[in-house]
Amino acid sequence: MAAYENTGGSQERVLEFTERIARLEEEIRGLTRRSTFFELLIKSLPGLFYVFDQNYELHMWNKNVETVTGYLAEEIPVHSIFDIFEGEDLEHVQKAIQHAFITGSGVAEAVLVTKDGRKIPYFFTGVSTRIEDVQYLIGMGLDISTLKEAQESLKESEALYRIFAERMTEGVALIHENRILFVNDALSLILSYDSKRSALGRDIMDHVDREFEIYFRDMFESIERGNSAERFFQARWTTVKGKVIWVEGRMNLIQWKGEATILLTARDITEIKLREITMQEEAAHLRRENVTLRSSMKDRWRFGDIIGKSQSMQEVYELILNSASSNANIIIYGESGTGKELVAKAIHQLSSRSQKSFVAVNCAAIPENLMESEFFGYRKGAFTGAISDKQGYLDQANGGTLFLDEVGELGLGMQAKLLRAIEGGGYSPVGSTVTRHSDFRIISATNKNLSELTKRGLMREDFFYRIHIIPITLPPLRQRKEDIPLLVEHFLRLYSPGRRLPEVSGQVLESLKNYEWPGNVRELQNVIQRYLTVKRIDFVGPCGVQRRSAITDGHAGIDHEDADNGLQGYTRSVEKKVIMDMLEKCRWNKTKTAQSLGISRKTLQRKLKRLGLS
Repeated sequence: MAAYENTGGSQERVLEFTERIARLEEEIRGLTRRSTFFELLIKSLPGLFYVFDQNYELHMWNKNVETVTGYLAEEIPVHSIFDIFEGEDLEHVQKAIQHAFITGSGVAEAVLVTKDGRKIPYFFTGVSTRIEDVQYLIGMGLDISTLKEAQESLKESEALYRIFAERMTEGVALIHENRILFVNDALSLILSYDSKRSALGRDIMDHVDREFEIYFRDMFESIERGNSAERFFQARWTTVKGKVIWVEGRMNLIQWKGEATILLTARDITEIKLREITMQEEAAHLRRENVTLRSSMKDRWRFGDIIGKSQSMQEVYELILNSASSNANIIIYGESGTGKELVAKAIHQLSSRSQKSFVAVNCAAIPENLMESEFFGYRKGAFTGAISDKQGYLDQANGGTLFLDEVGELGLGMQAKLLRAIEGGGYSPVGSTVTRHSDFRIISATNKNLSELTKRGLMREDFFYRIHIIPITLPPLRQRKEDIPLLVEHFLRLYSPGRRLPEVSGQVLESLKNYEWPGNVRELQNVIQRYLTVKRIDFVGPCGVQRRSAITDGHAGIDHEDADNGLQGYTRSVEKKVIMDMLEKCRWNKTKTAQSLGISRKTLQRKLKRLGLS
């Protein structure tokens, strides 16, 4: 019985040992699989993988070690891992390994020499660890040939550009966020720096004349945002020694060390610009002398299309001459009908801009929603009906004069946009993101008190000061009645070309002088035109209400010069009177006049032309 029990116990122990052996074998197989996996992983790693001990004996490596160096593992004896480095690279690698064993990690950049003598730049990194009292270094090496080639190429390019920039006669600078990153000798000399180093880090805006600051800030912003590929400029700058100079140049956007940077080239044109300004001033002076001489020869009773010899008009003529010789903006004040546009045209024709366009704009006649497209133009497809590109007033006035009649009617939003364009900030046509610039002079006109509009917040103060540089005030006709005979003669000649000048009785002239002329010269022009037709003076108000009448003879409306030519002439005169009466009745609406006379509008137009009324 006891023997049987002992036998049973032995069997249990054998079974237990067998199970333990099976578990150990499974663990060994698992370890073997993991070892094989890690070994395959290590051998497949990119770059160079290596493990060696504190005695520099190589214990493990990947396939790339053999592929790159050309050495087999058995060809690398103890301590000879350094055979693949030479000179300073060898010393550098040795120090890095020693540092890694001491501190736990290290890096090195060195040229690896292969078995066949090729030299390859590598970046090595390693960490040290201790296993069973033996210290090992586990490391990786990465081929940096491509990176090195790129670096060398970049250095060569940079050196080439620096040599090129230094030898250029034009000034060159690299600018990022308005700060100077690089400047060549030429620009350093232009700005009077003692050395190029003194210019580095300076704000380029420190050199820009205050008048051109907004212009330059807009250029920088436009280029940095990619709205403009290139911008040309001509402006006043100030050197570090306070000397005012003129420069012109270009700006382009480039990439410099990964940052969007402005490449600026510039040259000093002070001598050329001052000569140009002097020539312009001399030309303006000659124009003034010429006009003054012509005006003096005619006793200054007219100035171009402006008629009048009164003292107040002589003062206006002087202001026109002075204004024409400058490029400053002008504001013309005057009641409706005083001839503000005639004054603006006279200034334009006498100025250096006379060869360019005079663009007249009635600000009160443009709907608010069309303001921007009318002033700045638009691109095809910008809105329904935009079937082609259209130039705006600013484009048309480039190089010339922009006349803003009734400027007080401009809204605040439009004032702000115009102000930006006036100050050199540019404008964009509707439907376009491209910034355009136009060189124009503004002459404004109004019958309102702009100072009062500014106080009431209806006009921007900065816009007011931009257009209100040279004010000219035109006197109303009631304050210069001594000019009425001259104006009457002028209009008689205007509406009687090639014919004997009609006579005007003293009674008519007296009647004209005693009238207050709320419509000013324009009203006088209309009165004279009617007088030539109906032979009587009618003062008609703005609503068509007849205020006063001075009959000149008993056959009102009959032109006796025509009547003297027989029945045909008399018939012509009667027809002329009938048509004129109907035109007056219909307030010069030709369509209604034709309907009332029972003829077509085309026939009426033909008769008006034949009778000298169109």
